[in-house]
Amino acid sequence: MMAVVADPVVEARRILTAALDAKVPLCVLGGIGVALVCPTIHRLTPPRTYHDIDLAAPTGSPAISRLLAELGYEAARRFNTLNGSERLLFHDPDGRRIDVFIGTLRMCHQLSLEGAFATPSWTLPPADLVLSKLQIVELTQRDTQDLLALFADFELTPSGSAGISVERIEQVCGSDWGWWRTANETLRVVDARWRAERAGADAETVRILDTGLERVDQLRGVLATTRRSIGWRVRAMVGPRVRWYELPEEVRSAPPSASDHRQAGR
Repeated sequence: MMAVVADPVVEARRILTAALDAKVPLCVLGGIGVALVCPTIHRLTPPRTYHDIDLAAPTGSPAISRLLAELGYEAARRFNTLNGSERLLFHDPDGRRIDVFIGTLRMCHQLSLEGAFATPSWTLPPADLVLSKLQIVELTQRDTQDLLALFADFELTPSGSAGISVERIEQVCGSDWGWWRTANETLRVVDARWRAERAGADAETVRILDTGLERVDQLRGVLATTRRSIGWRVRAMVGPRVRWYELPEEVRSAPPSASDHRQAGR
């Protein structure tokens, strides 16, 4: 089988092709997921760069570790032992990280992914790709690029997986005030960043930005009027006096440890 590829987007395709051949349900999220489905990402500046690969799988997928080992990745055994019910971690020989989220994306907020595998695809559905970015509290420039590209390339749709499903986003944000609060703030940041960029852009880029920003504005309007659960309303009474998000622990600098290597040699 072909060795690990340096280009992470190409490497993600290699992993997904192998998963399809092995009948292992697996898809990509994060920036590389956006790169696979959004041509607009290549029009934005500065050029988007990638390193690590984020994958998702439904619960009950035990073949993932074997598949990635066959593809040249080494498991972070201690991390996987502690977190394997929801998350697995692997590294290639050069230290690139593969994160595999099992059934749930738990970062600043928790997002169930169990419905994301109903239709076979190399990526999460567009609404889930959007949600995976909307939940980020400390937004980076790359995150704003990814969100703008998603809104430029996918229409808001009432439901389904062909576009950004408004039903899906309302389901998540209408049942959790914290989710709703973070999503609103993220959309505000994206809107401000790209309106500022619009002033010096060429005509084609302005067209792209206008399309994306119009859909950002549409979604902000949806969130302003979405139906809210009783739990949402109770939490809203507390408001920002109590923190409504988590800051996920950074594991990027945790390559396989010496004990991992010793266990691998047993």
